[in-house]
Amino acid sequence: MSTHKLPDWLRSCGCAFAYWIVFLLALEPGNILHARSMGHVLAFDREALRIGVAALLGCSTAPLLVALNRRYPVLDRQKTRSLAIHAAGAASLSCVLILISCLLAAWILMGKPLPTVPEIRSQLAANWLLLTFALGAFTVLSHAMNRTGSPARSHAPPGVEKIPVKTRGRLAYVDLASVEWIEAQGNYLALHAGNRAHLIRATLQAFSARLDPNRFVRVHRRVIVAVDLVREIQPLANGDSALILRNGHTIRASRSYRESVRTRWTEVMTRQPPIY
Repeated sequence: MSTHKLPDWLRSCGCAFAYWIVFLLALEPGNILHARSMGHVLAFDREALRIGVAALLGCSTAPLLVALNRRYPVLDRQKTRSLAIHAAGAASLSCVLILISCLLAAWILMGKPLPTVPEIRSQLAANWLLLTFALGAFTVLSHAMNRTGSPARSHAPPGVEKIPVKTRGRLAYVDLASVEWIEAQGNYLALHAGNRAHLIRATLQAFSARLDPNRFVRVHRRVIVAVDLVREIQPLANGDSALILRNGHTIRASRSYRESVRTRWTEVMTRQPPIY
């Protein structure tokens, strides 16, 4: 009996829908108490409809949040920039969701074409901060799920995964343990192993999550190197560094990655002296 894995976008949307249902149900007791204090009784069918529509609206943001998370991981090297981008994205999305919910409430629940400006202001003041927090929490949750559920991390030991590549129309596999350095070339990556370069269609940011962080290190915004294969590091006049690999190939490391590369290389060389 064959099994079919759900597409990533469908799985993320399903998880997002469940997340928003739980989140909205957690807020429901407060909504009921507030309505009673105002002398109103909430109808079950209207509340169920409101929660369902709100969960679908929240679910619609999942693909964008997941894409942002892959492009700017929360635990990326540049944490401050990534967190600022995620915070701005959550704040902007919360405004959009509140505006859409006001329109839907006016059409479905109130029977009028547009909400009033005071109604929109009231909803923004009451829900914007809470909704921004919920979107941020979903971002952190999806990041944690990607880290623990990634096949490369949970099913294969680091450095021994085989990457499928096409060579002259034939499918072949490259062992990550044989890869010396990786270079981004547009929408492709060049995996350099020995005297050959294998092209795969992937982004450097996404592919780096499949690499052993103890072996591979970012040396440039377009280049990742197997640090244990670096024979020598030579400083350059402009603050960059030249990495001399054991095979004699030279790779330029930008100044923004200079200290992290030198620290990692020193750690590796301390554990295992270089082989010439």
